Amino acid sequence: MTADFNLLTLKQKKVYSAIETFIKERGIPPTVREIGEMIGEKTPGAVQGILNRLELKGVIKRELGMARSIQIVSDNSQYATHTYIPEIQKVTSRNIEDLINVYNIVKYHPISPLFLDNPDDSFVIECSDASVVKSCFKSGDLLFISRQAEIKDGDIVMIIYDNHTLLRRYFRHEQSNKLILKADSNLLDKEVFNKNEVTIVGKIIANFQKY
Repeated sequence: MTADFNLLTLKQKKVYSAIETFIKERGIPPTVREIGEMIGEKTPGAVQGILNRLELKGVIKRELGMARSIQIVSDNSQYATHTYIPEIQKVTSRNIEDLINVYNIVKYHPISPLFLDNPDDSFVIECSDASVVKSCFKSGDLLFISRQAEIKDGDIVMIIYDNHTLLRRYFRHEQSNKLILKADSNLLDKEVFNKNEVTIVGKIIANFQKY
């Protein structure tokens, strides 16, 4: 059977959407009780009946006798596909080789893959450097950083310099062993660096701000 979301009743669509939202927000399927709480249905038997009909229509599947076994199988989802990107606590010279470790991860954010060329090597971190505030970056923003994206003149990058994690606008230097890293307010009184002085963590590819 080909799953078709449009063939569901309104109540079935409500349950289906609740399941899909729960999975996307928490990364695991909901229980029958949790589905009931989301849709305002206090009778577990009624929720089970809807789940049975959803399974018959081919939009979900379950493993008999297993808790949290609901899987979405419809090709007609109301939601765009996404990938989960880890938000990390910090970047330092000590953990630069192992940023995505379990002790450094705060949470995972569902992100459209349209924003990321290589989501497997990207991460999110809270901005703690206001040195590029004129470029609309401020402390508290969520920065999306790619470690593999090509860096071009004018791109904003995260660097490690003298054990400090900083944001700078990148430019090539006429000497191959140097590079130019500019801030909006040059507190370091330094824009030209030897390449061996700094570690480029990655390129800022997106910035999330609350207004």
